[in-house]
Amino acid sequence: MACAVCFGAVEPSVRESMNIGILVLLGVTAGVLGCFARFFLELARRSRDAAHPVAGAPLEREA
Repeated sequence: MACAVCFGAVEPSVRESMNIGILVLLGVTAGVLGCFARFFLELARRSRDAAHPVAGAPLEREA
């Protein structure tokens, strides 16, 4: 069975609420994907820095 929205009998308040809900879900999805992208870019930067240390920089000592 389909809901009233699928049949096209939608009140303006229901339609606006659904649109806001969709935008919120898209925003959350974009935020999570952005965090994943930032994480992988940070890993790439750290890997690059570890592979090519800066000349003259003090070496870190392990405790």
